[in-house]
Amino acid sequence: MQKNQIVQAALDVLDRDGLEGVTLRRLATELNVKAASIYYHIPSKERLLDEMANAILEEQFGTFDFENDQRDWAEWLHKVAHELRRAMLRHREGARVVAGAHPDIAVVLVKLWDFTIRVLHKGGFSLGKAGVITITMINFTFGSVIEEQASPPYAPGPPDAAQEIQSMGQRFQRVAIAMEAWMGGDSGAPFDTGVRIIINGVRAELAAEKTDAK
Repeated sequence: MQKNQIVQAALDVLDRDGLEGVTLRRLATELNVKAASIYYHIPSKERLLDEMANAILEEQFGTFDFENDQRDWAEWLHKVAHELRRAMLRHREGARVVAGAHPDIAVVLVKLWDFTIRVLHKGGFSLGKAGVITITMINFTFGSVIEEQASPPYAPGPPDAAQEIQSMGQRFQRVAIAMEAWMGGDSGAPFDTGVRIIINGVRAELAAEKTDAK
């Protein structure tokens, strides 16, 4: 029994039964081994979730070149947000798994932090400001995908969604219009808009810093 077999079995259970179905004893049953065989490699569910998070990120970033940080910072922020979203959407409740991971085990996540900070620093930001920007974009991605995976699909909305929006519109017309546009469009469009807003804000921050430095 190898650790990677246990982690893959856990991802299979996650996709089939959700996060609540992932337990070490359940995995022992799935793999037809004694629980002690699981605990030998992975001593706790917390450690298992960390290993699962790293595996989810490895699927998307396993071949990525983390050394070549000569990139346009805005293009990279856009790319890392969308690639991270794509990685988490590949698995049921993938965002909950990755967002809660500890960096000592989920090392790919740390590599993404480090790479993004380096790209931003070379783009003119201080290390401190680069760290804030990195966490802002990654946390936005976590939150967006957690919400996306916990909610019905954006389009088409569930049968009762139109009734809910119509009822809401009687008291909160502007909210209803906004919700209708959000639920009726492409599922990735609201996320992409949010990413662009963050990047535009970062660009304005950089311009302000350059102006203050004069």
